[in-house]
Amino acid sequence: MLKVGFNIGITPVISRAHKIKLKPNKAQLTQLAKTAGTARFAYNWGLAKWDELYKAGERCDAYMLARMWTQERPEWSREVFSGAPKKALLNLGGAYKAFFQGLRKHPTFHKKGRRDSFYVDDTHARLYGSKIQLPNIGRVRMTERLRYEDAYVMSYNVCREADGWYVTISVEIDEERRTESDTFVGVDVGCHALAVASDGTRCEKPGRLKDLERQLKRRQRLLARKAKGSKNRHKARSRVARTYQRIRNIKNDAIHKFTALIAKNHGTVCIETLDVSSMQESDNKYVRKGVQNSCMAEVLRQLKYKCNNFIEVDKHYPSSKTCSNCGKPKKDLGLGERTYRCRFCGMSLDRDLNASINLRSEGMRIYTLGHRGSASGENR
Repeated sequence: MLKVGFNIGITPVISRAHKIKLKPNKAQLTQLAKTAGTARFAYNWGLAKWDELYKAGERCDAYMLARMWTQERPEWSREVFSGAPKKALLNLGGAYKAFFQGLRKHPTFHKKGRRDSFYVDDTHARLYGSKIQLPNIGRVRMTERLRYEDAYVMSYNVCREADGWYVTISVEIDEERRTESDTFVGVDVGCHALAVASDGTRCEKPGRLKDLERQLKRRQRLLARKAKGSKNRHKARSRVARTYQRIRNIKNDAIHKFTALIAKNHGTVCIETLDVSSMQESDNKYVRKGVQNSCMAEVLRQLKYKCNNFIEVDKHYPSSKTCSNCGKPKKDLGLGERTYRCRFCGMSLDRDLNASINLRSEGMRIYTLGHRGSASGENR
């Protein structure tokens, strides 16, 4: 699908988010943990209450739970910001709505120490340069300022990760075109290289990941040997989480640099629609591991919001098995063949580069036929 922007005299507004690490003191650390714990308690309380009312034959919704929480909440929960548990109950309502629509599984109880977070709306928090004022917590130092100037702040989401606390600031800004170029580029995502563009730009897997993956295996083995509930097990789990976070940060850094380069040099990107979740359930264990270690979904997501326009090619289009020079197919192309060799024209080319060139050609064909999507302002 192609995003097309129309100049109707109104500057499109888009949503962006900036994630910043916090540097709280000891008292603020305690209050952050209490607020996240209260939000988790309210979510689990609402889930149990919802099931209880459902079994009794009564209807329930998130707003009813919020009113009940105001009357029944424990006294200790008044020490934290009251909006955090209420937002958790609204999130529970959204989870049930997705469940009833068949989009997600039934909501489950949240565990302590797993994705601890809480929400603060824009009226109860405020930025002061490199500090953020959070309700019932005070001014907390941040490692950097908000990168978006003159942006309208919508909300704040505070979460705990492996090495500390982070705040994700959601803002609305005026949309700006990254480039005035009208060129087309095809991008093929894969397991061998994270992504390959038709202009020859490659996003290789960072070499540091091999050492970190070996480190992760060692730390996971050490974690398995620790007694459940012990302090040593808690420390080992924290070390595993920090390694996971380090791997994720390195991958995201490489992907952001690649997608930003593509968006600055080309106006339209041609990508392939992939069902990554089904690929992760493949019968071939090597395919499953390759897909899990790749970043297919993240590369495609970033290209969609960074580039001026994008065209999605059907996932059944044989981009890898078609010769980009003569257009003849090669049905017996194996997964282990990294070089595409055409028996008809004799062309020899990198497999992923050949696929990206085919995606570019197919995307230009779709554009020529006039298969266009909605306006970019409506698509985001």
